[in-house]
Amino acid sequence: MANATESLPDANRFPLTISALAKHVGLSRSTLLYYDRIGLLQPSAHTDAGYRLYTVADAQRLQHICRLRNAGLGLAEIKSILATPSVLTTALEKQFLTNNQQISALQNQQRVLLHLLGQPDLVSGGKVLSKESWTEMFRALGLSDQDMWQWHRNFEASLPEAHQAFLESLGIEQNEISQIRARSGTQN
Repeated sequence: MANATESLPDANRFPLTISALAKHVGLSRSTLLYYDRIGLLQPSAHTDAGYRLYTVADAQRLQHICRLRNAGLGLAEIKSILATPSVLTTALEKQFLTNNQQISALQNQQRVLLHLLGQPDLVSGGKVLSKESWTEMFRALGLSDQDMWQWHRNFEASLPEAHQAFLESLGIEQNEISQIRARSGTQN
């Protein structure tokens, strides 16, 4: 995958050809041709012979595209974000929640597989993230029950949907999740 955090070449090396830009960011030339074709990244100029030339601004846009791709966003969504930057936060939050749901689904599949294998005790043995493993980790960090509730209150106040997804990923039953979230939202 492209290295979106790598710095750009010196400004005096611009404009870059498509091959030079592709090499710098670790993408194929055909990927950049595709990005041009769909209007995601178009060169700022062309040579008399028709070769694409990319400016520093083009390279910065490509780095932003690569970061968004590395975050799991699709090309159509990225194109929308670049056209309307105000949708970026919403798109990233949506992707974060989607990732949490996928993680939760995979962890539930792990639990079912372990049960079918007749080894449900592996869940508490630290092989699968569970409520117990989180509690043990917090205790090892020196957190008291009161500290843990404060952590839940902060999580609930700042990212309620992510808090829900996190609790689900631990395999906690919905009625207990409701109790945790209610307590997290009402205690001071």
